[in-house]
Amino acid sequence: MIYHIEILVEKLRDELKQYGELLALLDQQQELVLKRDADGIQSTAEQIDQQSMILEELKTTRKEAQLQVAEDLGLGKMPAFEDIIPLLPHEYQPLINAIIEDNNLSIQRIGRLARQNHLLLTRSIEMVGSLIRSVCPDQTPNVYNGNGAVISHPGHAAPTYEHVC
Repeated sequence: MIYHIEILVEKLRDELKQYGELLALLDQQQELVLKRDADGIQSTAEQIDQQSMILEELKTTRKEAQLQVAEDLGLGKMPAFEDIIPLLPHEYQPLINAIIEDNNLSIQRIGRLARQNHLLLTRSIEMVGSLIRSVCPDQTPNVYNGNGAVISHPGHAAPTYEHVC
């Protein structure tokens, strides 16, 4: 059983490390948005995508390790950590609790930072659209949804600058 607990600890640490990598990428993306570096934003978005896939794979392997420890303890299916930790040897309980807490804090920070970046990017797109509409009021730029489909925008915004001719 100790062997499986050690594997679980290793998987939790790997997950924590990769959350840190994702946080660094999100911080980098935010800096690039503020610098208005479109190429850097695109590159970072791709890296964030890759990092998310790495994290999904790690979660799967961590869940497998969690399930193995649960089976060693005689627990069925996939019990939560709250059910597993009290049954572990005492020397492992604080360690696993600490790593889980750090992982949860990282997840919260990732969510907060991702929302901030989304708002910054959305606002940037809105500003560019507004600029285009003010310069060319008869043309509406194409805006795409997450699936790559064009979003239709009914109506036009009033230009912010009136041409004097």
